[in-house]
Amino acid sequence: MTQTAQKPSVKETIGRLGKCVELVSMDPHFHDISVGLFLKDRTLTIWSYSSIPGTDKRLGKIRDRIVKLGDLEPVAGSPNQALVPPGDILVQPMRFMFKEAVEKDPDLLPSGPIEAADNKSTLTFIVTGEQNDGTYVYTVSVRGEAERAESRIRAAVGGFMKYGQCERVTPDSFRFPDGQRHDGFVRLLLPYARNVSAVERMLEADEMEGQMTTQTLGFSST
Repeated sequence: MTQTAQKPSVKETIGRLGKCVELVSMDPHFHDISVGLFLKDRTLTIWSYSSIPGTDKRLGKIRDRIVKLGDLEPVAGSPNQALVPPGDILVQPMRFMFKEAVEKDPDLLPSGPIEAADNKSTLTFIVTGEQNDGTYVYTVSVRGEAERAESRIRAAVGGFMKYGQCERVTPDSFRFPDGQRHDGFVRLLLPYARNVSAVERMLEADEMEGQMTTQTLGFSST
């Protein structure tokens, strides 16, 4: 599904593409256009009202990034759509996935062990997973020494519960509600899960900016 020459209304776009899951008000890598992620049934569509030449190509690059970041499947024959795999639709992780895909370095894709330095101590968080009685369970551990390391681990698990729709299994472990493996989402969420308060402030600012863009201005095309 590609853009048309005539700009549709916001109502028409939502009716055709589904619910707007996330809106990035300015794409820092392409003329600061606004880009939205829409969900209808199990199909994700990346859309912008921009008529700037090259917009369709940029949307295609974003689609390719969310496919890799979220372990999704591209829709055959569509440059800007992807399919959500069977299981629970994890809206919250998809919001973080989309922001990462649009805002971060287009040539950078995280890989390797799932770990991140703690921003409140000298610890490094490490997340590993394994299948356990039909459910994939992730465990948070740390490398290094610091006071109240166990509290930092519990807080990180709480971050995954808040931003990943996850469920706590033990004080240091969690699972996704569908019990499936989602390494891509865990890798994306770990930097946010380690610092809930800072992320809350960031999301509140993004929410206010997004409301101004959608309700007052429409998607920015320049």
